[in-house]
Amino acid sequence: DGTLHNQTKQFQPRVGFAWDTSGNGKAVIRGSFGVYYARQNMLTQVGSITTNGVQQQTIAGGAVANPFVRPVWPGLVTPTAGTCSTINGFTAPGPVTNPFPCFSGVRVFSRDYQNPRVYTANLGSEFEVAENLSIYFDFTHSKAVHLTRFLDYARTGFFDDYLGETMVAASVGKSLYRAFTAGMRRRLTRGFQFEMNYTFSRDFDDDSNERDPFTDRAFDIFNLQLDYAYSDRDIRHRFNFVSVADLPHDFDLSMRLQARSAQPRSPGCATRCFPRNTLRKNNEFFSFDWRLERPFKFGERYALIPIVEMFNTFNTDNNIDPTIGSPLFNFDGFLRQGVGDPRQLQLAVKFTF
Repeated sequence: DGTLHNQTKQFQPRVGFAWDTSGNGKAVIRGSFGVYYARQNMLTQVGSITTNGVQQQTIAGGAVANPFVRPVWPGLVTPTAGTCSTINGFTAPGPVTNPFPCFSGVRVFSRDYQNPRVYTANLGSEFEVAENLSIYFDFTHSKAVHLTRFLDYARTGFFDDYLGETMVAASVGKSLYRAFTAGMRRRLTRGFQFEMNYTFSRDFDDDSNERDPFTDRAFDIFNLQLDYAYSDRDIRHRFNFVSVADLPHDFDLSMRLQARSAQPRSPGCATRCFPRNTLRKNNEFFSFDWRLERPFKFGERYALIPIVEMFNTFNTDNNIDPTIGSPLFNFDGFLRQGVGDPRQLQLAVKFTF
């Protein structure tokens, strides 16, 4: 009926602690646990409120979908009752009148739909190994339940010929993210500071599709467990390095290095592929960026600062390949594919007062 049920039982407790194990501030253990809820994107809600078969429905036309619905511009498709020849895949004893064109599409929410819930725990430790220099280790465990999955029950043939697409937004998905991070940081001392860290992680789910309500990616709609595999987001290795240094003659240098391994992809198919994400894309990432500046001060209030900065210093390709299927309908925030940003040199002058 287009109703989205209120989610009124979203209890989200959080707890954390920090323990100075050495008693002198040189070693600490930190931990936290929390329960979090996520919101559903509005595009999904709008579709289930409007395209519900009462207010409107999806009408597929063309030689394959429905040869009788093929308007010629500027003609329009007028929703009218249709005469279906089959019911639930079986030949009807006589013509059956459908309240709207046969094989129209509708979208609904599952009656027991719940917002996504995430349980996240973190345990970390940090130790001072020299003056203003420390190393740290962190482990993160994040489990999500009730993730949204879009399931097209028209695949079962149960609604033929009355309905074509019968998309249900159901909260039956799940995911599991586990990551270990090791890093080192140096506080700003004698004009120099830095931080670097490496993360090894594994990210699993049974459907990475929470933004595209037009695609059912389930391999077998009757056995959703078959889809549990590496997530589309899975990035096994990450490395980050950032630093700031005061150089002689009042020059300031800042640097940033980012690197990560490639994301997974499914073999030879876009959707409904089994097993999922057993291969890797060619989209590993590496970039080294830096900035050099030298302030020229005029009194205590004014300064003129010439700036030179370079992005992707080594001109790495950094291929962009975010999509699962065609980029025509891509809802993950990327608007392009192919080679990433090239090496860029930027010159600037900043005046402060």
